[in-house]
Amino acid sequence: MYLKDPLALSSRGYFPVGEAIVGGDTSVAPGPTSSRFMVVDYDATTDKVYAPTPPQRRTQYWSRGRGEYLYEFSARQGTRQEAQINAWATAVEALELFQDPVVLGREVPWAFDANWLRILPQGMYEANAFYSRRTRALHFGYFFDRDDRLIKTSLSHDIVTHETAHAILDGLRPYYLESVHPDAVAFHEYVGDVAAMLSLFRQREFIKQLVLLPVGKKDFFNLVTDLAPQVGQGLYGNADRAALRSARNDLTYARVENEPDPHVRSQVLTGLAFDVLEGVVEQRLNDTRAGEGFKFESKPQRLFAHLLAAARHAMRMLLRPIDLLPPGNITFPEYGSIVLAADNQSTPGDSRGYRKVLERALRKRGLHPDQWEYQFYIESDEPENRNLRERDIAMIRSSKVGAYRFLDANRRAFQIPTDRDVRVVAVSTNRRELDYGTLAVPETMIQYVWEERVSLPKDMRTSALDHVVMRAGGTITVDESVNLVHWANQPPTPRRLDDTRVSAMSLVRDRAIETTPVRGLINARPFLAQNDGRGGMHLMVNTARMHHPR
Repeated sequence: MYLKDPLALSSRGYFPVGEAIVGGDTSVAPGPTSSRFMVVDYDATTDKVYAPTPPQRRTQYWSRGRGEYLYEFSARQGTRQEAQINAWATAVEALELFQDPVVLGREVPWAFDANWLRILPQGMYEANAFYSRRTRALHFGYFFDRDDRLIKTSLSHDIVTHETAHAILDGLRPYYLESVHPDAVAFHEYVGDVAAMLSLFRQREFIKQLVLLPVGKKDFFNLVTDLAPQVGQGLYGNADRAALRSARNDLTYARVENEPDPHVRSQVLTGLAFDVLEGVVEQRLNDTRAGEGFKFESKPQRLFAHLLAAARHAMRMLLRPIDLLPPGNITFPEYGSIVLAADNQSTPGDSRGYRKVLERALRKRGLHPDQWEYQFYIESDEPENRNLRERDIAMIRSSKVGAYRFLDANRRAFQIPTDRDVRVVAVSTNRRELDYGTLAVPETMIQYVWEERVSLPKDMRTSALDHVVMRAGGTITVDESVNLVHWANQPPTPRRLDDTRVSAMSLVRDRAIETTPVRGLINARPFLAQNDGRGGMHLMVNTARMHHPR
C-alpha cells in the first residue's frame, strides 16, 4: 500500500510502500476480503461490478500450535486491482491503529449491525470520498485532473485512513453524527486527519527511510502533516495548494467559533495534535534521559527511535481519551479537558514534561480548561466509591442490561433523573498497554444517554420539523473493583439546551436540513431529518456531503 499518495512520494524522489499484517486467525478471501472489511469493486457511474483480486498463497508458518498460510495480494500499477488492494490494506492498518494496546486496546464495533465494512475503491466518477452508515461502506471516487490524468482517491493513504476513521468513530460514538453542534462534525474531521498523520508512524521502514534522507526536519513534518496532496493538486491544479489541509496552522477556537465549515473548524484540533507531536519530539531530543539504556550508532538512528516513541505517546495522549468521551455530543473544550484529565490520571508525575507540552498546545489553541468562564466539561462532584451500589463487575460487563442495573441503582450519584428512560449505548472493556509493554489494569466503560426535546421557535416550526433531540448522559469508567476511574458527565443544563436550539436554528436558516426523501445522498442537504417512530425527530449528518467539493 502507498504510505502517502503517488504525488507526494514521486515528487520527493522516493516511493516507499508498506504492508498490512492481518492476524493468522483472520479469514482472507478474494476482494480482498478479511474479517472486518470486504472490497466490492462496484462503479455507480457505469453500473458495473469488476472482478476481485484473488490472494496468492506464499508460504506457511506456525502459530498457536497450528500451521497458517501467509497470503499476498499483488497488482500492476494503474490497474483496478491496485486500487482494490491499496484501499483494503490501508483500511486494515487504520483499524489496527485504534485497536492497538497503546490506544484503545480493544476491538472496535461498527455503527451498523454487520461485521463487514464494505469498500468501494472506484465507486463513482467524482472528486469525492465518504463513509456512509446507510450503505455500510466507504465510497471512493475517481476523476481526471486539469492535465487529464486519472486521480483515484482510493490510492491516497490519507483519504482512505481518514474515511476509515469516520467509520471507526461512528462505531465508538454513533450519536456524534446526530448532533447539531458544529463541533461534533468537526471532531469527526479531526479524528480522520490525526489518524492519517499518526498512522504513518506505525510503518517503521517508512520513517527509517525519511530520517535517512538529506532533508530538513520541516520537510519531514510537511510530508507527515500535509493531507492528500495528489487529490488536492488534482482539484486545484496548483502545486502550491496541493494539500487539502495541513496540520501546520495557528488557528484558535475563538477564530472558528462562528465558522460553519467543519473542515476549517477541525484544523484547530489537528493543529493541536501537530503541536503535541512536534513538542514531544523536541522534548525527547533535548532530554538526555530519553532513550537511556540504548546505544545509538548515529544521529539518524537516534532521531528514528525518538520519533517512534513520540508518536506512540501522542497516540496515547490524543486518541486513547476517545473511550472516555460522553456519547451524546462533544465540544472542543470538552475534548481538551478530558485529554488533560486522562493524561493526569495515566502519568501523574509528568517526569518527562510531556504534559507541559500538552498544556502549552491547549493554551495556544484557546482550549485549556482555565481559559473558559463557562466550563463546557462540568467537573461534577464525583460520587464516593463506598456509596456506589451494585458494584459487581461481572454483572456490569455481562450485557447492557447488567450495566443498566448498575446505573439504575446509582441514579442519584450520577445525576440521572428518575423520570427519564436512560439507555445504555455501549459497554466495553479495554486491555491497554503502558510504557515498555507494561499492561494497565483493565477498565470498563459504560456509555449512557437519555433524550431531551428542544423546541424550535414558533416561526421556524414546520409540520415536518418542530423540534430536535439533545442527548444528555455521560461515560463512566471503572476498574476491576468498580472503583470510579473517570466520569464524563454531560447533563442537560440550560446552556447546553440553548446551544442545541441555536445550532438547530442556524441549520434551519441555512436550509441545511432535508425533510423529504431524496434520490441519492449526494443530492441531499447536509443534514437529514429522521422520525424515530416514537414521536421524536433526529437529525443525521449526510456524510456523502462532508467532503463534497463546494
